[in-house]
Amino acid sequence: MPFGRWGEIFADDIVAAAMIDRLVHHAEVLTLTGESYRTRTRRDLLTTTPASTR
Repeated sequence: MPFGRWGEIFADDIVAAAMIDRLVHHAEVLTLTGESYRTRTRRDLLTTTPASTR
């Protein structure tokens, strides 16, 4: 989730900004694009034919 939307989750922009500040103070922020591996795997599981049951 982009940092600009964290205020929606925490219902307070000041608290969200403080949390982001502490998390990224000495961090390198990576922005990943593309489909999530978990999402792709889940989709593949849902679209495969289930094994027959007895």
